[in-house]
Amino acid sequence: MPTKPKTLRPRGQPKAGQYERDRGSAASRGYDRRWQAARDAHLSAHPLCAYCELEKRVTAATLVDHLYPHRRFANVFWRIEWWVSSCEPCHSGFKQRIEGQGRRALDALARLLGRTPLGGGGVESRPPSGR
Repeated sequence: MPTKPKTLRPRGQPKAGQYERDRGSAASRGYDRRWQAARDAHLSAHPLCAYCELEKRVTAATLVDHLYPHRRFANVFWRIEWWVSSCEPCHSGFKQRIEGQGRRALDALARLLGRTPLGGGGVESRPPSGR
């Protein structure tokens, strides 16, 4: 009878579930009632996925994405000009690939979306010290 192959996990990588336990609750990361109300208002005003619109597709947005990841750039969480209505597939696929390419790719995406890139609107381009 075949057995399940061993899982390849590079040395130092946390075991499955460790990341989820360590990252804290949604509320502790800023996703509280205030965020939920702002998110709902944004989705009402911008109901279509902005990333799909770049490809001339019409898809209902189901979440609000931060154009720049606020875990690295804490000063962008409440900057509504960098909120982007997104569908789950675009957020989990297209946007994650762009984030993986780094800051220049995110700045290029900001320009495609008609937004001011990080650092171009008077906001610090580096994460706050201590992070």
